[in-house]
Amino acid sequence: MKFRRVILGAVLGCLLAACAESVETPPSPPQFPEWQPKQPRPADRDEEAVGAALAALDFCELIDLAAYDRRKAGDTRPVTREPKVKYGRKMCTLVRDGYEPLIYAEDVDPGHLVLHRVDGAVIDLGGVKGYQEETRREGRLDGCAITVPVSFQRAVRFELGMTRSKDCELLRDFATAGAAKLPRDLVYPPDGQDSARVGACADWVSTSKGENCDPAVEVEVPGGAERIIAAGAADPNVECAVFRDAVRMAFGPDFAPIATPGGCYFVEPKHRLQVEAGATANGGAPGEWLADPNKTFKDHQQLTFGDRPGVTFRSKDDHEFALYASPLGNLDVRGHVRLRISPEQERGVEDWDRSKVVSEVDVAKAHAVMDFVLATHFRVAG
Repeated sequence: MKFRRVILGAVLGCLLAACAESVETPPSPPQFPEWQPKQPRPADRDEEAVGAALAALDFCELIDLAAYDRRKAGDTRPVTREPKVKYGRKMCTLVRDGYEPLIYAEDVDPGHLVLHRVDGAVIDLGGVKGYQEETRREGRLDGCAITVPVSFQRAVRFELGMTRSKDCELLRDFATAGAAKLPRDLVYPPDGQDSARVGACADWVSTSKGENCDPAVEVEVPGGAERIIAAGAADPNVECAVFRDAVRMAFGPDFAPIATPGGCYFVEPKHRLQVEAGATANGGAPGEWLADPNKTFKDHQQLTFGDRPGVTFRSKDDHEFALYASPLGNLDVRGHVRLRISPEQERGVEDWDRSKVVSEVDVAKAHAVMDFVLATHFRVAG
């Protein structure tokens, strides 16, 4: 607890340096329209043309034998490239000595592609965009795969066979050589727009394809608690604006706000932590989370943020820490200000053994953010 207070004091001191009082004003009737995206979505490539190009592609040509020769380390056993169709999709396997699979190249199931984009680290394959995913078990590298998108829905995937699963650099060689053989009108440059996710929405840990996310835009936060939560219920950009400065000062400048139907998220490219924030007249009263009749959470505490009552709690697996405050000064009144933080799987690394729990440092930062937000936007006048 002493450690947390030290961190909290240091961060809060920095945040409150910019704090200014707000004035309560009579609220206007709240309006709660359905969320609508405000930014246009980029167009995908022609689906039929991409499908035809992949149907005509020789996937065995994508497994470069010169890359194998550079890496075989004196092994003279013969290798062959074996094509086949699996679940209606073309693939090819580099096989050594008639039975040992070394490298796979395959047409990716469109239903899986969004996960590869979310989980994979963006890499440069000789001027071609790719996503690399490593799998770790018991502290060791257990597998490696690289996905090369060719449209919003389609991709080519290179993957190591189990016998060579500890050499991602080898796979990079094969994927770079294979990507160079793909038609230029199919691949994307390393910074190319290869999905309908716009801007920072590409960093959202979600299976959304982009239809329900906008990079947040700058809007003015109205004065007065009731006005703020009414505006937040109508527009998640207001919720982002309430938290924008505090989150960036506490958690760092890499965190960018995105607006979604459920509220505001602050996301960062490496996916190590995701922050969800809200200030809304919708949803329940903070006291509902304190009571928690179904015992969904644990470690419930009642406390104050600024001069407003609030509650904190954790998920039972310690993967999420949440803070809810009453902007109107009563835990049993509908409407709340909230912050929820959760550590995520680092982009590009699927570590089956690593326990992802909220750190005490991030808990202290979350407390500082809420104190700052309540003191800045919801301070009692006078």
